[in-house]
Parts: sequence; C-alpha cells; structure tokens
Amino acid sequence: MKKTLNTLEIAAALTDQVSRLESQIKIINNKLGKLNQDLDVLERRSANPGLFDKPAGGKSNIIPFPGSYQPQSHNPMPKRSRALLPFLAAPGKALPPGMPDFRSVLQRDGLILLAWDKRKTEMGERYTAYWVTSAGIARFYASKPLALKEFSYARPDHKSYAAEDGIEFYGQDAPAYIVHVAPELMMNNPRHGELRLSHISELKLMGSKVDFNYKYLLKTDKNQESRSHRAGA
Repeated sequence: MKKTLNTLEIAAALTDQVSRLESQIKIINNKLGKLNQDLDVLERRSANPGLFDKPAGGKSNIIPFPGSYQPQSHNPMPKRSRALLPFLAAPGKALPPGMPDFRSVLQRDGLILLAWDKRKTEMGERYTAYWVTSAGIARFYASKPLALKEFSYARPDHKSYAAEDGIEFYGQDAPAYIVHVAPELMMNNPRHGELRLSHISELKLMGSKVDFNYKYLLKTDKNQESRSHRAGA
C-alpha cells in the first residue's frame, strides 16, 4: 500500500534538499575561490618568467601555492601575492621573531582589533590598523597610515572593509605583510554577534581591560577629538 505524503512531510523533504544544496554550493564556492587565488598568483608570476626556469639540478623554481613561503635569494616572492599569506595572530598566539606585536596597545573601548598591515611608501614604512565595533551594529574602521613610533596611538580615521587583504582601492599595491588578529570577524555573517562575544571572552581572559560594551561611533569620536583640540587651543 502506497504511503500518502502530507503537506508537512513534503515541505520537510524540500527543506532538507535545499539545505543540502546550499551546503554543496558553499563547498563549490570555496573551491572556486581557492582556484581563483591560485590562478591570480600564477598570472602574476608569469610576468616574471625567471620564476619558472629550471636550475641545473632539474628541479622547478616554482613556489608551491598554497603553502608556506620559504625565502630564497634567487627566487623572490611576487609582490602582490604576499597579501594572500597573512600572519595569524589570535590572542595568545606567538608572532614570528622580530615582528612587533601591537595586539594589546591597539585595543580600544568599543572596538575589537581585527588586523594591521605594514607597507613601504615614499615616506618610509607605514602601518595601518583595522577594527570592528565590539557592541551593536558591526562597523568596520581603519586608521591612517602611521609611522612605527606613532602606531601605538592609532585610532579609527575612516570606514573600511580592507582588513582582509590590506587593499582599500582597486589597483593599490599589497602591503609588505598583514597580521590577522580576528579573521573570524572580518566578514559580516549571521554569527557575527556570537563570534564577537567569543573573541571578547578570550581577550578578557588575556587580561584586557577595554570596555567592550561601549557603543563606538566614528562620528562621535571625531566630534570629541575636535572639541578637545579647541579646548586645548
């Protein structure tokens, strides 16, 4: 005897199929994103044919991608691909020897430090910090490019979504390197609030005294700064 499906059973079956299809699409998108990155790097390397020459031993000079970059004096890494290999610096994770650690000095009331990058400019080395608000609507900000001696005092200067690769404008050179402090918070996804709370808990366990409940607004901060300057004058 054939079983007759009711409307609820049909709806449940369709929902399950849609959920599976969405999961498959996400997997495919992730694979396509990785493929696009691989192709991008290969296209940039093709501009320097020497990267593909074979040495006397018959081994290729091609740097495997993705993977850890091993510096070689005869085979420099392409300039822009460095942004594809960020340093991950979650709370408590050690940074490479010799790399300055700004994690504690760049936390601000109402903000979570996302990342910072270093780039070489005509004026010398400059550092940029990136934050996301720690309470309320997720708003993303970046500091001005600052010299090393000023960077510990960096504050948000403008809205920005460049924390993922350090590049705000199309055609801009990639930074020398970028350090990701909270990569899970860089995209505004449905779990952003939950992930923020988790990251804040980690920071508090590390001893952070920042007021993460403060609702930071760039406009308010700039108005306060302006009033302070006028009062000082």
